[in-house]
Amino acid sequence: MLTLIAAIRRKPGMTHRAFLRHLHQVHGPLAAANPLRIRSYVQNHVFDASFGVEGDPSYLTAFGRDSVTELRFDDLEALAATMSDPYSRDVIGPDGARFNDLPSALALLTRTDVVGPPRRSDADTVKVLHFVHGAQRLERDDVVDGWQSAHKHVVAEQTAQANAVRGWVQHRQVPGAEEALRHFGGSETVYAGVTALYYGSEDEALAHFPSYERALRERSEETGGFWDPSRSFALYCREVTIF
Repeated sequence: MLTLIAAIRRKPGMTHRAFLRHLHQVHGPLAAANPLRIRSYVQNHVFDASFGVEGDPSYLTAFGRDSVTELRFDDLEALAATMSDPYSRDVIGPDGARFNDLPSALALLTRTDVVGPPRRSDADTVKVLHFVHGAQRLERDDVVDGWQSAHKHVVAEQTAQANAVRGWVQHRQVPGAEEALRHFGGSETVYAGVTALYYGSEDEALAHFPSYERALRERSEETGGFWDPSRSFALYCREVTIF
């Protein structure tokens, strides 16, 4: 199973609320009316975010994301067929251009690599999407392997973190489908992957994820550094399943 992940922001002059209304009430139903070969479609509506690390001379990553789309496909053939279909080209694409600031979009193709404890979801569940930019000297797989190891260490060593996280899913970036990714706009993918961490409430997410991220960064420094925290970011979201 492949997951296409796209983090986007609203067009200039558009409010966050208007963006989410169009995304959910107009764009989502258009996709649901003709799913083509999409296995599932999830919207993640962003309500808060964090970027870089304290001590940076300036923000080193593009920020201001309003939502993250997750589209799941059985394989590359299903992805290519969906993105090249006239419905995607003539209906979905033009509608997306009404709210998506295309030049700033960030899209990557991923494969689910590690799943943590079973996710327990209810109306209060908050999903934190952590986009990790790898250390420049490392290959992508080495970044993800170091990332997995650091996560396991932090959860094993810190009971509070282990108890707070309701679920953990890691998406490893995989090559391919560059033409399909351009459907969302943006440029070359520079992120090694994305993790989704689930918390029981907004307060739990805001209380625990910053300390989790700090512990992850400290572990990275102890082991030689697998990521670039200055160019990484986290998005606090409400998950909305379209189909």
